[in-house]
Amino acid sequence: RRGEEEEESEEPLDLSWPGTCRARLFYIVLAPILFPLAFSTPDVRRAKWRMFFPITFIMSIVWIAIFSYLMVWWTETLGRTLGLGSKPEIMGLTLIAAGTSVPDLITSVIVARKGLGDMAVSSSIGSNLFDILRRVADSLAGGMAAGKRIDVNADGMFCSVVMLYAMLIAIICIIALCKWRMTKFLGLSMFMSYFVYLAVAVYGPRCIRLHLR
Repeated sequence: RRGEEEEESEEPLDLSWPGTCRARLFYIVLAPILFPLAFSTPDVRRAKWRMFFPITFIMSIVWIAIFSYLMVWWTETLGRTLGLGSKPEIMGLTLIAAGTSVPDLITSVIVARKGLGDMAVSSSIGSNLFDILRRVADSLAGGMAAGKRIDVNADGMFCSVVMLYAMLIAIICIIALCKWRMTKFLGLSMFMSYFVYLAVAVYGPRCIRLHLR
């Protein structure tokens, strides 16, 4: 009931100039995204636009595709500028991973604030499983359809897989330690776990190669 009341109380998008300095700063930063969305996607929170929800859904997917393309393009350019052109996995594990997780983060925060913690956690886990399986399937299907051979760089993959299993066990233990409740300690632990995985995924294979030599 509380969630339904909050959904009904949501107001349409307001593009007027804010009154506070903080709100103006966010307004300027988000303007390149807000204005194209506002003028191309019907706001179904307004009564006169509710019947156009299919157009809103389709345009949302289109804009996600456009923003995803721009994000990958700019990330690749930034990686080459920083001298990371030969290490695309670093950009993929940081900027691209963070960028693609923003929609999941927003939806998880929204449902968590409505008291649906189970939905917030399951959404994050389910979306990542869907991304991995769907992208692998699409890549293989595209390569088979084009008749091309797909080469996968398996350097350090064993280390990454072992680390993923270790992180999964650690996450379950941390959640159990927090008595299956979403607390600040749980959020901080998840945040630090990501940096641990990032360090091992990037520098782990290099350390193993040096040790074997």
